[in-house]
Parts: sequence; C-alpha cells; structure tokens
Amino acid sequence: MEPALLKRAYSLLLLVWLGVFAWKAGELTVWTTRLVRATESLDGSAAALDRTARDNAAVVKAAKADSAELEFLQGLPNLLPQDKGYLRTQKAISEEVQALRHKLAGRLGGALHIVIDAKANKLYLKKGFKLLWSADCSVGRGGLLVDKRTGQRWQFVTPRGEFRVLSKAESPLWRKPDWAYVEEKQPIPPPDDPARLVQGELGAYLLNLGDGYLIHGTKNEAVLGHPASHGCVRLGADDLKKLYETVPVGTRVFIFY
Repeated sequence: MEPALLKRAYSLLLLVWLGVFAWKAGELTVWTTRLVRATESLDGSAAALDRTARDNAAVVKAAKADSAELEFLQGLPNLLPQDKGYLRTQKAISEEVQALRHKLAGRLGGALHIVIDAKANKLYLKKGFKLLWSADCSVGRGGLLVDKRTGQRWQFVTPRGEFRVLSKAESPLWRKPDWAYVEEKQPIPPPDDPARLVQGELGAYLLNLGDGYLIHGTKNEAVLGHPASHGCVRLGADDLKKLYETVPVGTRVFIFY
C-alpha cells in the first residue's frame, strides 16, 4: 500500500478513536452527574429521616409528660378534701395542738425536762419548748422471758408516761436481777448475795426513774439509736455525763412511743 494511502487510513482510524473516546467520556460525565445527584438525594433523605426521628422523639417526650400530668390530675381526688368539713377538721386539730402546747408550756414553766422518743430511740433535753440538745439512745428491745422453773415472766419494754429523776449516782454498781440469771441459764442466788453486785455494767453515771428503770451508760455504743436494752434507757458516755451534770433530781422525764 502506498504511503499516502496509509497515512490517510491512520488519520481516519484516529478520528474514529477520538469520536469513540469523546462518546464514552460523555457517557461517563452523564453517569457521574447522575451519581452526584443520587448522593445529594440520599443526603437529603437522611437529613429528612433525622428530622423525622427528632420530631418523633419530641412527640414521645410530650406524650409522656401529658401522661404524667393526666395521672397526677386523676389522683387529685385522693389528695384533695372531699368537702369543706375536712378543712374545718384540720383547722380544729391544729387549734387543739396549739392549745395543748400552751397548756404544757404553762405546766412546765420553762423548766428543764427530758423527753424520750422510744420509737425513734432519741433523747431530748429541753427547757420549756426550747431544745438544748439531743442524743441517740437505746430503749427496751421487747420480748418476753419466762422462768420455766417458777413461771415468773419479764417483758423487756420501756414504759411510757411521765417520770421524775428520783436520784443520781456516780460509778454505780449494778445489782444483777433475777431475769439476768434466768437469761444466762444460771442458778438464781439469794437477794442479798454480794455476787449480784457488778461493777462497770451501768457506765459512769445513772439517773434513777423508779421501779427499776434507769438512764445509764452502755458497753456497746454501736447499738445506740436501736432498741437494745431490757427496759432501761442507755446513753453514750459523753451524753450521759452531760445529762448527769445538767439535770437535777426532780427533773421531769416524758417517755412516749
């Protein structure tokens, strides 16, 4: 084939290749454009889904709040008085309490007195209605002990009511009662047996309330604040010393549950 003819054929093939390349490049551009648009559409859909999820979360939160408010409103009839008589009754009770407080204040005359909350195991020293200080204590733990031999029974509770400090003592000896021997399953000695006297069991001080009931110390201060005694009122060493040094014989003691 002649050189001129070859050159013309080569040029023709080059033009065909360039045309095919341009056509493919155009197709690639079209697909790239479509891909970009599809990506943008997906991004928009994702953003819309996110907004929808946030809106749904807000709706759920509002629904929960409305539900809680509705539940509160439905419960109001149980909280509010059914009639005005309820309010009048509460007012009458309040007035009665105030009257009793004034009556008690007149009876105490601003004097020192001890108040023992046997349910909370708390002792309060007050002057009139003024609280001077308070302390954890231990009252009777409850329970019943029976001597199977004699049938004698002891109940380990702290009595409630009004008492007085009849006497006070330092470094007291504990005269071990019959129930202590029965509890330890030991023979009961005669009443005047010196073996009954025990040193240090009651702490450094005691205040005698009568009928065998005392305010005294304890060897185990960890149980203060809980019922743990056989009927007496136990105090920690520091509080017992302060109480002993503050209140005179004759001080009123009120024990309630």
